[in-house]
Amino acid sequence: MPLTPFHLSSTFLLYFKAKRHVDPLALAVSATFIDLEPLYYWVAYGVISHRVWHGYALALTIFPILVTVAVYLTEHAFGERLLNIYRLMGLQPDKAKYPALNIYLISVFGGFTHIFLDMFSHANMMWVLYPLAYGNPFYSRTASTAVEVLVALLSTITLILWLKSVKEHLSGTRRTERAAGTSPRAAPEPHTT
Repeated sequence: MPLTPFHLSSTFLLYFKAKRHVDPLALAVSATFIDLEPLYYWVAYGVISHRVWHGYALALTIFPILVTVAVYLTEHAFGERLLNIYRLMGLQPDKAKYPALNIYLISVFGGFTHIFLDMFSHANMMWVLYPLAYGNPFYSRTASTAVEVLVALLSTITLILWLKSVKEHLSGTRRTERAAGTSPRAAPEPHTT
C-alpha cells in the first residue's frame, strides 16, 4: 500500500513536466489530505479505516472543491511566502498564485490518483464505487505489488527530476553571483604590503 508521502512523490512527476500549469500546493494537498480520514480513525478508535473519503463519489466532487477553495485562499494570502518556500525546496515555480480552474483540475487529479492507487492495495476500502457498489472489487495481492512497484518507479523519477531542478537552480545562482561579483570566489584578494 502506498504510504501517504508516496502518493505525493508518485504524482509530483506531473509538476516537473508542466510547471507552468501545475500548482504544487494543490497537487500536494489533493494527493495527501484524503489520508487524514484513516488518521482520524486511527487516533479516535485505534483502527486504520478507509471510509467515505476513500471513494470516487467524494474524491471527485466535494473534495476538489474544498481543496480549491483552501489552496486559492492560501495562495492569495501567502503568495510571496509560498514562492520563497517553493524556491527553498528547489521547485523553481514560475508563480505562486494559480487560477482557480488550474487548482480545481489538479485537485481532481490528486483525488483521483489517490483513490486509484489505494483501491488496488487496500482490501478494506468499502466505499470505492459508492453509491454504485459497496466493497472493493479491485483489490488483489498481485495488483497491490504492481502498484507498489509503479509508485516506487514514479517516485524515483520524481526524485531525479527534483535533484536536476535543484542542481540547475544552484548552478544558475552561482553563475549570477559570479557575474555580479558577489561570489566568494569572485571576491578580490586583500592587498598586502
